[in-house]
Amino acid sequence: MGTVHALESDFVYLRDLFAAGLDGLASARHELDGRVFAAAKPAVWTTTVIGAAVGMLSTRAAGGRRSASNLAMGGLLGSIVGCGAGVAWTSRRFTWTAAHHAVGLVNRVRDARWLEKHPIDYA
Repeated sequence: MGTVHALESDFVYLRDLFAAGLDGLASARHELDGRVFAAAKPAVWTTTVIGAAVGMLSTRAAGGRRSASNLAMGGLLGSIVGCGAGVAWTSRRFTWTAAHHAVGLVNRVRDARWLEKHPIDYA
């Protein structure tokens, strides 16, 4: 019976950690007035096009079999990397704010769990 209670306690703890992380995201969105990707379109499209060009040029420069499918795959991979870089760059303010809030809330849950497991007796 003790094992079931311990597992239930661990699941409740994980649920509380997850909820604290989501609350951190929600508070960051609220702090930034819902503007997660401010002016994202130009930066994302630019980095996607640059990534596709670099991917196709690197495939072309690598030599070997020079087929259209290899060139297209290089362009596709480059555009995926460029798009990811553009999204990461434009959302850096939101990501920093969300991480800051989430870490604070998760640490609060962890401290409460530690105090629950190690009660302080001042008597």
